[in-house]
Amino acid sequence: MSEFILYNGLTSPFGRKVKIVSIVHEIDVEEKIINIYEAGFLDQHNPLRKIPTLLINNLTIIDSDNICLYFDSITKKKSLFPKDPYWEIMSHTSIANGLMEAVLERFMEISRPDKEKSKKTIDKLETRALRTIEWLENNWNNYNDGYLTMDQIAIACALDYTSFRFTNKWKNDHTNLNKWFNIFLKNDFMESTLPKI
Repeated sequence: MSEFILYNGLTSPFGRKVKIVSIVHEIDVEEKIINIYEAGFLDQHNPLRKIPTLLINNLTIIDSDNICLYFDSITKKKSLFPKDPYWEIMSHTSIANGLMEAVLERFMEISRPDKEKSKKTIDKLETRALRTIEWLENNWNNYNDGYLTMDQIAIACALDYTSFRFTNKWKNDHTNLNKWFNIFLKNDFMESTLPKI
């Protein structure tokens, strides 16, 4: 019997994405919340010391997309990565990941001491995040509530993280995205994985 240990962060949108996939696919995972700055033990499994990291007996899987793909490969549930349109789903998931990264990097930058902050960097990351949301509003339309896919999960996590760490004003000018988002948030797997801080 395989034992799944997921090293995760309290507010990581990447970790939340993985947790949601484990819930959807009904895979029993032991989640361990860690502080990566104090997690030297993780280096033997993941030298990048990044979360999420999944341990399965002697196997280590790193990167949230790889972990999600692994869970999808071992479940008997309907795939979150259907063959049609597989590449669109993967590309849109990557765009959502980029939004998460921009918001996370911005948060890290504004958390620096005042003398070490870079307004130029903050402005660049905010522009990138808002540009990405604008692109999603105009180009992404996978609002199908009859078939759950990975891009939906990733985009919802990215938008929720944007509201949490940056701004929720994006909702004002992106009516299609916001309408879908508000409905999607009501899923049990979204509510049960909200950061508890």
